[in-house]
Amino acid sequence: MKYKIGVFVCGCGGNIADVVDAEKLAQTVKSQPDVCFSIVHNLLCSPDGKAFFVEQMKKHGATHAVVAACSPKDHEIDFQRGLEEAGLNRYMVQMANIREHCAWVTRNRDAAFTKSLAMLKAAIHRVHLHEALEHKEIECNADILVIGGGIAGIEAALLAAAGNRNVTIVEQGPTLGGRLPEFEEVAPNMECAPCLISPRLSAISEAENIKILTHARVTDIRGYFGNYEIKVEKKARQVNEDFCMGCDECINACPVSVPSDFHRGLGERKAIYVPFPGSVPNCAVIDRESCLRSKGESCTACADACPLEAVAFDQQDEYFEIKAGGIVIATGFESHDPSSIGRLGFGRLPEVYTLEQFERLASSNGPTGGKIVKRDGSRPQSIAFIHCAGREELGYCSGTCCQASYKLGILAQKADEESTETPKVMHFHTDLVSSGWLGARLLDKAKKTGSQFQRIGDPAATTIEAKGGGLRIQYKDGGNVPQFHDADMVVLVTGMKPNSAAKDVIKMLALTHDDAGFLAEDHPILRPAQASFEGVYLAGCSSGPKSIAESIKQAQAAAGTLLARLQPGKKLTLEEMIAQTDEDLCSRCLICVSVCPYKACEYDAERERVVINEVLCHGCGTCVAACPSGAAEARHFTDHQLRVEISEVLSD
Repeated sequence: MKYKIGVFVCGCGGNIADVVDAEKLAQTVKSQPDVCFSIVHNLLCSPDGKAFFVEQMKKHGATHAVVAACSPKDHEIDFQRGLEEAGLNRYMVQMANIREHCAWVTRNRDAAFTKSLAMLKAAIHRVHLHEALEHKEIECNADILVIGGGIAGIEAALLAAAGNRNVTIVEQGPTLGGRLPEFEEVAPNMECAPCLISPRLSAISEAENIKILTHARVTDIRGYFGNYEIKVEKKARQVNEDFCMGCDECINACPVSVPSDFHRGLGERKAIYVPFPGSVPNCAVIDRESCLRSKGESCTACADACPLEAVAFDQQDEYFEIKAGGIVIATGFESHDPSSIGRLGFGRLPEVYTLEQFERLASSNGPTGGKIVKRDGSRPQSIAFIHCAGREELGYCSGTCCQASYKLGILAQKADEESTETPKVMHFHTDLVSSGWLGARLLDKAKKTGSQFQRIGDPAATTIEAKGGGLRIQYKDGGNVPQFHDADMVVLVTGMKPNSAAKDVIKMLALTHDDAGFLAEDHPILRPAQASFEGVYLAGCSSGPKSIAESIKQAQAAAGTLLARLQPGKKLTLEEMIAQTDEDLCSRCLICVSVCPYKACEYDAERERVVINEVLCHGCGTCVAACPSGAAEARHFTDHQLRVEISEVLSD
């Protein structure tokens, strides 16, 4: 191939030309190998400049272009498009950044010229080695899988379905909804929680293009962005979802009672139960561990009572294979268990509750109908909230617990309209998190309704013991002076930790996570809803503690990004500047497989070699730097290209 290189020197409206002699620079490089023309333009990035670039390339029949101008991050894409307009491969251009690297940082004109000339000559020598990289596209599946059926997962599924995508939502529990159905009101606006979740549950149950798999878990994920294959195991409910209408006849007949999950152990449910009124699906489920039949007995009470013959003891687990182009992980969180903190008495002292247990007491659909009462049914005269319970064990602040405790303190003081006396509420805290004006307003409201706040010095010094018929809290105040406070009920304000169910998904996709175990965003600022694996997005508390509003925002971001990137009938464009491997040089050490942040390096056991998945590779170069045998190479940034460029810069 005969090279004909066109050289363009941009004056950048004086940014370059005022320091570097652009005309002299252009004239000097005319003698460089294979340069067919060298010309100056005042502003190549302008519409006139772009047209001039294409015109000159066509006029001289140039095969390659070198542009001495600004940073390639600013305008390389414009010159690549110009090459395509001129009928050339877009990668036959090399830029020399003589603005940021010379004109803006070198005030001496002679020194700036010398440096610019060296960089321009290096670019000319390097462009000889450029290869015409192939533009590739692949077919993709526009369907979306959502893992997790809480408010974040529901929001992502509804938004994706509204964009005419087929959506499958997989929830490990027997119903969608997550934690929100357990709430009476939502902080910081004290909005009606059922009013927020019920319409969404109705909408998702009625959506024709959303497939709901509850009582199910993802067992395997293979593939890549645009073409995932997912295996799902759905546990048998032992109740036919098509027949059951949630009439409760089977529940009334069941002889077995166990602590209620929905009421956080404060109430009871039967071995066959509907998770909560309005659950999706609105269908009973049999708890096989509690059912008498699992213990070898031949009880058929629920089946005998069912008027629709929906109970199906012989129902088997089902297995599904799903194809999707993108995945949203919305696995939620678990509350920190304070039972390991013996000094706080949870599990030992009956009137010590967790935040989520107290949430159920304050809820109208809770075990007491929204009345705040002790386990013996009497009304408490005083309630104490211990903030940051377990903060030392978690190692981080969850950011939402304070506002939840403000809310519950307010609800506690208005929970029983029949009583003329309201309980005294005291919050024991080190710091308070009341982010935003809504959070500050909620704190003010809590104070105005009677909640009192006591700063404590050393949280680890706080203890709770039985005292008479109540509880005594011993603590150190802000001055580290020992104090005590008596209360009838104590609420431990615990933080959030990752859902243990997320561990399996992390392993399947080799996703990165933080020290606590929450999924890590690809970039916390620029790509806050994207996971480290291409095509996988995060929603809600899967990536860290969040409020309901924050969870919904991230779910909308995740679904919206997938809607933009996965469009029916539209192919996915692949990155051209990716890594490649030389089979003859590869020693099969698999270092590249272990260091690749995008899991694009894969070992093909059948071919006994490492291959690069072109869909997953981002061209970051990590494998190239790590390869001890030089078998991995970055397209458009090969060792040979870089050596020639560096050698020419240093030649003078």
